Amino acid sequence: MKAYAKIIHSFAGGKESIIAYNILPKEKTPWHYHTFFTETFEIIKGTLEVGKNNDIKNLEIGDIISIKPHTKHYFHNISKEECLIKVTITPGNENFENALLILKGLENDGLASQAGTPKKLSDLALFVYLNNSKMVGFQKIAEPLFSYLAKQAIKRGRVTELIQKYRK
Repeated sequence: MKAYAKIIHSFAGGKESIIAYNILPKEKTPWHYHTFFTETFEIIKGTLEVGKNNDIKNLEIGDIISIKPHTKHYFHNISKEECLIKVTITPGNENFENALLILKGLENDGLASQAGTPKKLSDLALFVYLNNSKMVGFQKIAEPLFSYLAKQAIKRGRVTELIQKYRK
């Protein structure tokens, strides 16, 4: 199964970013939150476990969930089938778009784990930085290191290289 992401509506074209992408079996995010935007997930195909604050739900086709800034959340495809979602980011965010396209490109090139985590620490730091993810719990102690690694990768031109390769 191949990783997939397609921009339906880019931030460059208006107020929101809309991206369709698949979440492969066992792919997941850790608990995190964003400060810049609201994320709205709509399930197009499959099922997806989503945690939001202290609530965990299994979403199915047609279900929609919105996650406002500063709301802790995660998702996990616990099924054996891919889950296809449409995510709307309001206000739109070009860095989020880039982060998602880069992540799916890395997955297809074998440069991410089965859980969808970039294997290279600097690429993971870039992903976290670009999509405005803030860590929670014990992971929060890694934020200064991730920020430093992301800024160094940007200085070295890694983000430009990844955008050129995967934002097609």
